[in-house]
Amino acid sequence: MASYILCALCGLIIATIVKLNGVNGQSLCTSKEFWSSDIDQCVSCSTCKQYPKTPSCNTCTFTEERSDVWRLAAISSFSVLAVVLLIAVLIIGVMVHRHTANNRPLREPIEETTGPLYQA
Repeated sequence: MASYILCALCGLIIATIVKLNGVNGQSLCTSKEFWSSDIDQCVSCSTCKQYPKTPSCNTCTFTEERSDVWRLAAISSFSVLAVVLLIAVLIIGVMVHRHTANNRPLREPIEETTGPLYQA
């Protein structure tokens, strides 16, 4: 029984100290919330978008949600460009190789033979 009284007395002392120091639940609110003294709790800043004249909405900072569509477009267009350039380099390389292979002088003369297979 004495421990219950002691515990209640400690709770009362802590509550008094907190109240005297001016600490309220505002320090418990996250960065996306603000303290409403009317209802003594944290309120989401999203209510400020619906009700912009809500008191303490000026403590909320709204950051525009960035769209990463431009990054997706840039990555895909540069990928297509890289593939097109790679294909162009390969085609040009094959064409140059064939052109130089056709223009090489023959090192050994071709021997023309008329053997038994070619008799009329």
